[in-house]
Amino acid sequence: MKRQQRSILLPWAAIFLTASAFFFSGCSLPRIIVLHDPLTAEEHDNLGRIYESQGKLEPALEQYREALRQDKKHLPSLLLLGDLSYRTGEYSEAESAYTKALKLDANNGDIRNNLAWVYIRKEKDLDKAKDLITEALTLNPLHRPYYLDTLGVVLLKLGNAAGAITALKESVDTLPKDKTDLLAEARGHLADAYKAAGDEAKYREAVQRQKELQK
Repeated sequence: MKRQQRSILLPWAAIFLTASAFFFSGCSLPRIIVLHDPLTAEEHDNLGRIYESQGKLEPALEQYREALRQDKKHLPSLLLLGDLSYRTGEYSEAESAYTKALKLDANNGDIRNNLAWVYIRKEKDLDKAKDLITEALTLNPLHRPYYLDTLGVVLLKLGNAAGAITALKESVDTLPKDKTDLLAEARGHLADAYKAAGDEAKYREAVQRQKELQK
């Protein structure tokens, strides 16, 4: 289950461009001088958040990239870029951002979870995804219900339907009941696991409960 946590600050910011023209012998020769970017990495992040809130995803991505040009090790920028790249299907960029973020915050379970989801979407390095989410479960027990959903999907893709069912059953039993969208998602994953295991009755039951949550 993909988790995102971020705070939003909205300061005004602008990038300035100046131009000067010089005239020689009656001919103009324009010379464009681009000033040094006056924005900090944090200000680029904030501008990116504004764009993202307006649904302008490509300009938002560019602001997060620009923040990282300012500071390659700026953890918030890496997380913002990873999250939005994942949402837009730019999985290679998301993988790169999360991998760099994990080097800066080695004990962060959520980054491991999100990187595992990148591998799920890319359908590659699933054993690595399994290791990442197993480590996340140890590092951040409070997010166990969410991580178990991720683990269940990884195990299912690895061909371990029984293990997936065990993880996903615990996930749906322990997820907060008011998180109906997340519960519906996890129920859908559980239905897939039952189907893979050949349990048609449990599959139909899980699908029905998913539909009830979606209503």
